[in-house]
Amino acid sequence: MANPDAAPRVFCIGTADTKLEEIRFLAESVRSNLNNFSSTTSTYKVQVTIVDVSTHQNEIDSVRDFVFVPRKDILSCYFGSMEQAPSPLPEDRGKAVGIMSKALEHYLKKAHEDHVLAGAIGIGGSGGTSIISSAFQSLPIGMPKIIVSTVASGQTGPYVGTSDLILFPSVVDVCGINNVSRVVLSNAGAAFAGMVIGRLQASTDSSSSNENFTVGITMFGVTTPCVNAVKEKLVNEGYETLVFHATGTGGRAMEDLVRGGFIQGSRDLGVLDITTTEVADYVVGGVMACDSSRFDAMIEKKIPLVVSVGALDMVNFGAKSSLPSHLLQRNIHVHNEQVSLVRTTVDENKKFAGFIANKLNKSSSKVCVCLPQKGISALDAPGKPFYDTEATGTLINVLQKLIQTNEDRQVKVYPYHINDPEFSNALVDSFLEIRKMHSKDADPHKISAPPSQDLHEDSISKPSLLGNETVFYSPSDFPDARPETLQRTRSIIQHLKDQINKGKPIIGAGAGTGISAKFEEVGGVDLIIIYNSGRFRMAGRGSLAGLLPFADANAVVVDMANEVLPVVRDVPVLAGVCGTDPFRRMDSFLKQLELIGFVGVQNFPTVGLIDGNFRQNLEETGMGYGLEIQMISKAHKMGLLTTPYAFNQDEAFGMAKAGADIIVAHMGLTTSGSIGAKTSVTIEDSVVRVQAIADAAHGINPEVIVLCHGGPISGPREAEFVLKRTKGVHGFYGASSMERLPVEQAITSTVQQYKSIRIK
Repeated sequence: MANPDAAPRVFCIGTADTKLEEIRFLAESVRSNLNNFSSTTSTYKVQVTIVDVSTHQNEIDSVRDFVFVPRKDILSCYFGSMEQAPSPLPEDRGKAVGIMSKALEHYLKKAHEDHVLAGAIGIGGSGGTSIISSAFQSLPIGMPKIIVSTVASGQTGPYVGTSDLILFPSVVDVCGINNVSRVVLSNAGAAFAGMVIGRLQASTDSSSSNENFTVGITMFGVTTPCVNAVKEKLVNEGYETLVFHATGTGGRAMEDLVRGGFIQGSRDLGVLDITTTEVADYVVGGVMACDSSRFDAMIEKKIPLVVSVGALDMVNFGAKSSLPSHLLQRNIHVHNEQVSLVRTTVDENKKFAGFIANKLNKSSSKVCVCLPQKGISALDAPGKPFYDTEATGTLINVLQKLIQTNEDRQVKVYPYHINDPEFSNALVDSFLEIRKMHSKDADPHKISAPPSQDLHEDSISKPSLLGNETVFYSPSDFPDARPETLQRTRSIIQHLKDQINKGKPIIGAGAGTGISAKFEEVGGVDLIIIYNSGRFRMAGRGSLAGLLPFADANAVVVDMANEVLPVVRDVPVLAGVCGTDPFRRMDSFLKQLELIGFVGVQNFPTVGLIDGNFRQNLEETGMGYGLEIQMISKAHKMGLLTTPYAFNQDEAFGMAKAGADIIVAHMGLTTSGSIGAKTSVTIEDSVVRVQAIADAAHGINPEVIVLCHGGPISGPREAEFVLKRTKGVHGFYGASSMERLPVEQAITSTVQQYKSIRIK
């Protein structure tokens, strides 16, 4: 709440280069109403500040009669200085909007942390709403937040997300003050002012604080009797309950509140995930689906968790006319004109069980799965349209088989229907039991092995770094990640693992030119990485030129982005980062790469290619491999995809602890071709070395993906040789072998064919 040493501030936000008149009018309305409310009901003096988030080149320096924050201040706050900020912003409007939105989010977050932010109101069309809404979504529940917008109707989900952001319809376009806009903006200003003053007053009322413990519960109409009974019992036990409608958004809202601290992992708080129907929509393709991260928040935060299978008998769709054709012959129940339900099958229920079991088996906290044998929704009961004992029985039985039970992870089966009073009693009893067990644990916030714990530069050369410990690392410990970045990375990893499960190798490719990247994508590559050596090798120089002082490696990658990113449609593109660069603030540089459009990073140039006294001296003088581990750890915490090179077991160990998603076992400079290495380990030795690196990585994180690269592995046959003789190695990453060698061979062959033509 407001800092007693500083006046609370509200921000009136918009693109001042095109909407200054409207922003001023809205700010005047807010200020006038704040003064009116304060004079009659409050002693608070609230400052109104106008904030410019323009993306065009026109720069506004000041606004008469108001405290004003220009665009440059927003950008410099985010990047650390204007020198670090992109100037000018990209001509591509989408990229410019993304940069400004992230900068605004950072600015508002800082104001909130400084305890001066009392609320934020914005105004804009589709572009302005996009900039402002993403930043507003990051503000905590309860912080007043309104946007007067031209898109405040229709598909507003992307703008609101799981936040309590209010979209206020502008009715007319935001284009001048007229009879309509004057009324709309005046009302919006009055409503916002009332929210701000009301919240400030509530903060001083000690009686309004809630000391009750909090439990999140998921509900659907067909599980309402169960949830109501559970809620009543928990209230009698002294808990406050937060009930979420399991509509896809509801589940995400609950997990966001878990991450944000409204449902923390302390000894007396938790979740009863009774209605997991969103999983059915996710697997089958309904309209109320979760995403692949369902359950992750509770597991990561070590929330005491009770799970059931409410409403997994149905998949949700819109009007019956909107059903996909392949479902029209299924058992369909029309709930109302807007909602149609499809009964799930035996095979689908097996998939639901697999999804849930795969998630819960990763939990290291208290979990209890409660399964009702006689039906899982109001429609799954004798005489009801979805009563199917085979499908429900399959779900129950497969879950029992797949969930790996232990002292902390239990499965209980009850001879009741989900809406029977006896089952609701069992749910509450199970929750109270695991909550009591959870409270006996040591600090529940403690993470067993932080990604960057005890990683020093000089430790890389010490065999003692390796040990027999297994760290059950949770790959979602991403404190600095934007939700969309984290979701994108999870989606990429899931796609890669789906390929692995189908027996297909993961293939990554380096790209030193736009045309290389373009046709690597056409060829079906899974990942594209660009770094400075790509430019050197495609200019006819050896790849090791990237390790020598011929250019600023990190600047080269930023420049190459302009050539590569626009021609790649769908394949994730990663940046090679020189983690030992002493002239980069790595936090800011990683943010810059994210804003440019890179989905992740790799450690290149890397000191891993250097050995002997020179390598030892680099380690001793603070320019060693440990800095590359730190860079990967920072990127991981930002939610970026991380695919570092490791040259031995120690480095694989360090990178796995840092949170690497993919570890590339590097066998040295690629052989073959006109500028390839002549000295290398043998292909047989590579098998042994790759396996050792994979084993070290999997000893820390069994889920990490491992690829092989370099040295004698210079083509498809060599890659196949290694992959068939190793275990837990999932594919190949090629750089020279992907673009330099094919180009050398193709151009040589083509020219020779032309020269073979005989003329008369």
